[in-house]
This record gives sequence, structure tokens and C-alpha cells, in this order.
Amino acid sequence: MSEPNGPSAQSGDATRPIPADVTAPVAHYTYPVPSGSHPVPAATGESAGVALDDEPPAPVQPGRKRTGLMVGALATVLVLGGAGVFAAQTLSGSGPQPSDVLPGDAYAYLRVDIDPSAGQKIAAVRFLGKLDAVKDTLGSDDPRKKLWEMASKNAGDDCLRKITYDKDIEPWLGDRLGAAIRPGGTSDTPNVAVAIQVKDEAVAKDTLTKLFACDSSSKTDVRTKDGYAIVTPAGTGDATLAAVDKGSLSANANFTGDMGALGEQGIVSAWFDMTTGIKELPKLGGGDAGLDAAAMASAKGRFAAALRFDADYVELAGVVRGADATKAVKGDGSELADLPANTLAAVHVSGADQMLDSAWPQLKKQINDFAAADGQDDVIATIEDELDVRLPDDLKALLGRSFTVAMPDQDLKGDTLTVGAKVVSSDAKRADEIIDRLVQMSGGSSGALTHKVEGDKLFVATTPDYADDLKSGGKLGDTDAFKLAVGDVTSSNSAVFVDLDKLEKLYLGEVKGNDKTFLESLRAVGLNATTTGNGEGTFTLRVLGN
Repeated sequence: MSEPNGPSAQSGDATRPIPADVTAPVAHYTYPVPSGSHPVPAATGESAGVALDDEPPAPVQPGRKRTGLMVGALATVLVLGGAGVFAAQTLSGSGPQPSDVLPGDAYAYLRVDIDPSAGQKIAAVRFLGKLDAVKDTLGSDDPRKKLWEMASKNAGDDCLRKITYDKDIEPWLGDRLGAAIRPGGTSDTPNVAVAIQVKDEAVAKDTLTKLFACDSSSKTDVRTKDGYAIVTPAGTGDATLAAVDKGSLSANANFTGDMGALGEQGIVSAWFDMTTGIKELPKLGGGDAGLDAAAMASAKGRFAAALRFDADYVELAGVVRGADATKAVKGDGSELADLPANTLAAVHVSGADQMLDSAWPQLKKQINDFAAADGQDDVIATIEDELDVRLPDDLKALLGRSFTVAMPDQDLKGDTLTVGAKVVSSDAKRADEIIDRLVQMSGGSSGALTHKVEGDKLFVATTPDYADDLKSGGKLGDTDAFKLAVGDVTSSNSAVFVDLDKLEKLYLGEVKGNDKTFLESLRAVGLNATTTGNGEGTFTLRVLGN
């Protein structure tokens, strides 16, 4: 996993001043990148981005509201507080991670770190500096203290309000927090552990014990290990430490391999083992979470994600590894990049025809099962008869090997919404026939949509002019907003682009003050997902600042 290369490596930002307290980057905690892995693509330019995590679901337990409040308050203090103190901290980021003191048999993990790598801190300072509303809110006082005071003030009892941040919390509270969920939990007794980094283990244990004692109905154990306080449900503290001694999460080969493939961990990261977790999570919620037994039994693979910064955007990045070995479909997002430069929003899917080949049996079963629950029989045959189509072949022709829906810049005040699509298909003429049939069945006339075939491409639009624009193409992929938000789409299986600067005229008149300032500071949103191998893939979701 590569580090951002310091101040000069931040993309598109060579002329921006770096805070005076920023010094040379210091090595930070990393996970090894295993041989043959597919790391998330680096941020545009030379710098690595920061990843946002997709946090694994955590149960909310009745009778544990106070415990959840306090652990949640500590997490919130670390997450939101970190953004406001990046510039004031030294550029360290080294030292033990929560995964070092949490059990290796965990199937879900969430980590928050307000002391990440040096490159991340520099990028965060630069990105947040673009957002005046955020900068003004977080720049005055220590937001961790403010958040703690808010949590204790609203707690509703004197016991908690007697614990002050300056005297009781700040002296021992560290920069990192991690939570892990282990197998064997139930809705009444979740098998969870929360690791809070501390500066003084003895003081932290004493304070946390008093803090959780404020709620007599919710019992917890507090243990300490290697600079962390580990909070667990009552009666499980010693067993949790014993499990750590057998092997921590940092010693779990799947975990370290997945996090290494993910790359820069950013300020928040998460990991979820679907093979175990899909079966275990329903036990925590007291239900099956809407999954049938077959789906739960066949679930495989792992997911890792991170929230991280670049000078130009905040990014949620993720990897999937070891999932069901469905044959990988090579993506190609060139049709998205070739849209007109005035595109307001666009969605692209690549390789849908090939994906249907392997996915159709399961998809057909799910459609029929859903219809049967509503009293319908063989809904697929009904659709085929009513539309005079044959599935999945005609659906493959319609979606093609490249399917792109787009909308040009417009005021959206007229009676007609300008929107269109272009399909690259193995049978574009058949796709055109299906479009015409769908329009007629919906009650529209044959001229309700403009659609034309050129070779292996079908162009469809609500106006003739936009159909011509789609046919002529353009250079959306060369615009700065697209390159930063979406990045390289030459191998993309799916991608989304929204130009917020073009869209904001639709809603800015309805907002005022800081909300308006904040919205004006956002530039674009982009999603890029790529299949990198059988059962493996990556994605990035970016929000750009002006």
C-alpha cells in the first residue's frame, strides 16, 4: 500500500499553501498487500485518496440504550472531532490499531482514526478548506469536547452530567476506536467488543467503569490491553481477551489481505466477512433479514471499505474479495466518457448481456418466487406472451454490452424532460423493436420517443435533437469534474456521474445561510465500480468540492 507523497503530490493542488505545522510525512500503520491482489485505484494524480467505510450493520439492543449512547458518543467524538483538529495535530499516525487487540474470529469490524497518515491529514485540511460551512463550524474550538457536552447534556440524568470532558475524559482518551462483532451472539447477548485507544489504562478503566455504571440495567466489562480499553457485555471480558491471545484480528490472514488490497485506510474503515456474517447477523436482529436459507448458506466472500480524503474530494472506496466465483465480465465505460460535455447526469452499465448469462437462473427464480407470494404463476411466461419477447435473450439485446442513460444540462421547467439512452448491442435492431413495443404498450404513440439504429448502436431520446447529440458524442470524459469524480472508466462495469454545479440551480433557491453555502461548495458526485476478477471487484464513490 503506497503512501501519499506529501504536499507536492496532492492532485490539482500544487499552488495551495500547506499549513505551517505540517512536516514531512511519518510512516503509519499499514496492512501488507498480498501477491495477486487488486488494490483500489489510486486517486487522480499522484496522491492516494482516502477511503470511506461502509459500516457493517450493528445491532441496537433493547435495554442497552445507555451503553450504546456512551460508546456511540465516544465514536462520534472521534469521527467528527477529527475533522476539526487535523491541522492542529502532529503528523504521526503510527502505533497499535484496534484490530491488534480485538479477536481474530470477528466477522465484522469498524475502525475510526483521527490520527491517520500524514498524507491523509494534508488532504483533509485542503478538502475541508473548500467547504466554508464545515471549516467555520469545526475551526473554532475542540469539537470533541462540544460533542461530549451535547451527549452528556441530553443524557437526562445527573450521574452522566457529573462526568466532564476536561477532567474525566480528555486526559485519557486516545485517537482510535474499533468495534468487532464475533460469532455466537444473539439479540439479547450480542458477542461484541469495542476497543478505545487510551493514554492511561488505569484512569481510563476507572472512568469507563463509572460511566457505564450510570445505567444499572446495562452491565459491561472493561478490560485493558496494549494501550486500549476493551468494552464488552458483562461476563465476556475475560473470554474476549483470551480469544485475542489466541490470535488478534490483525493476525487474521483474510482481514490483513483484504485491508492491504483496499490500500489507504483513511479516517474510517470497515471489514465484513460475508461467509460468516450473513448467517450470524440475523441472530442479532431476531429474524432472517429477508434472506432465504439458500442465499444465506451460499453467501461467500468479504468486503472492505474506507473513507478517505483527497485535496479535491472525499472518497468512499471498497473492495470485494473471495465472493462467489461468477465469471468476471470485462467492463468498458468509454460510451459514458464519450457523452456530450454538457451532461448533467449519467448512469452507465457495461457487460450486462454477459452478466445475464450466469445470473438469469437465479434471477428468474427470484422473480417467480416474488410473484408466487402475490398469487401469480409463471410470471416470466406472462411477460413473454404480453410483450412478444423471449427472455433472457431479448433482455440481453436491450441492455447490450454497454447501456448508458444520460440527461443534458436543462432547467427542468418545461413540459418535456430531455433524457436519452444509447445501447451498444449484438442485436441493435431487435432492441429497437422492443423499445417501440414498450412505448406502444405504455399508451404512447410511436413518435413519443426518437429512436434510431446506427450499426451496433441504438440511440433513444425524448427529443430528436438530443438523440442527434448522443449520436455525435462529445468529451465528457475530458472534463476536470468527470476525471476527478469518476476517474478512469476504461474497465468500468458501472459508473455514475452527477454535475452538482449544473444541478444546483434546481434547489439553491429553496435553501439559505450555511446550508446554501455548503451546497454551493459541492461540485460533483461520481461512482466507479469494476470487476477485477472472478469474485473480486472494487468501487469508489467520490464527492468533489469546488
